[in-house]
Amino acid sequence: MRKAVFVLVVTLVVSLVLFCVHTVNAEVRGVTDKEIKIGAMADVTGPGADVYQGVIPGWRTYIQFINDRGGIHGRKIKFIIEDDRFSIPLALAAFKKLVYRDKIFAFSWAASGAGQTHAIIPLVEKEKIPIITGTNNSAYFIPARRYVFTTLPFYEDQIKIIFDYMWNDLKVNRPKIALLYMESASSRPVLQMVRELTKKHNAPLTEIVIPIAGLDMSSQVLLLKRANPDYVIIHGYIANTAAVLRDAKKFNLKSQIIAMQYGFVRKTVELARGAAKGLWGINSFGTSTDDSPAMAQLREIDKKYNPGAGYRDENYTQGWLCSMILCEGLKNAGKNLNSETLVEGWEKIKNFDTQGICGVINLGPDDHKTTNSSRIYKVDVENLSFIPVTDWRKAKE
Repeated sequence: MRKAVFVLVVTLVVSLVLFCVHTVNAEVRGVTDKEIKIGAMADVTGPGADVYQGVIPGWRTYIQFINDRGGIHGRKIKFIIEDDRFSIPLALAAFKKLVYRDKIFAFSWAASGAGQTHAIIPLVEKEKIPIITGTNNSAYFIPARRYVFTTLPFYEDQIKIIFDYMWNDLKVNRPKIALLYMESASSRPVLQMVRELTKKHNAPLTEIVIPIAGLDMSSQVLLLKRANPDYVIIHGYIANTAAVLRDAKKFNLKSQIIAMQYGFVRKTVELARGAAKGLWGINSFGTSTDDSPAMAQLREIDKKYNPGAGYRDENYTQGWLCSMILCEGLKNAGKNLNSETLVEGWEKIKNFDTQGICGVINLGPDDHKTTNSSRIYKVDVENLSFIPVTDWRKAKE
């Protein structure tokens, strides 16, 4: 009798536990026993679309690779992308559509720019939806927001690395600096840090605004000719950076041009061709010609899933990394997946060596920035490739 009662009690307890676990998972938006819905917002057809032509295939290919290996804890990832066209109203609409209609669990990229990301953060925090962003304004991450992560080092840190390289490696002495920057939220920290560092080093500064989607930079380059700077830093995207390079060559500008992150990719060199000769810049991701283990694996997997796609630029690598970080967090979160366990799963990522995708990754409750490291590269125009002139570097305080 006692044995029968004991067996009955154990059975009831086990059944209750299993029921509770099933109920928890069933109540999590976008999560079933077999599938996880992940959303992303990108500029597919707007002024920054040239960047996302690389990023989006990077997202998709890594997810396809993981799904074909069985997914994460038996769940396949369903990836849903919405076009926000680099527009704040469209980003808000895309967020609501993905969350309330498609019922996604988390964002692997939200949204296409700094202003768009800033606009959705209150909704992210209200709904407690974990997101990885493609922007890196430090104001969004200091102090760390529980549900908001980024795949990039801060733009301020990249400017610090550029200035450190100029003053400590190149040994410059009061050079004249010009900053070309877009009228966008992402430019504010760049402009602030360049002003701060030129003042610190007593270096003259010229500031010139460039359009986000501009293809003719004649007037901006003529302003540069008048200022005659020694170094020109461009905070731009692909098309507008290439346009500056072409017009700089056309008007025989002699300044050393330095491109930043999203504008310093192979597509820029393809568009500028000979005008990119002498260009150098900064990027926080490995290039497709790197011989590192991870970049070799990336090329092999991409060839399998996208035969004939050709060269993949550094924006593709960033998309790949974004999906890689998503999946590492999902693995760490375990089978009982919800918003809190995913955040904790990302925060458990420590000393994660990406084998060449980027620098070593360390996340935690107070640091939601995936990488702190960037490299300085110079362009090999003939081979359409980037040659590292530094190892991975972190900003010096």
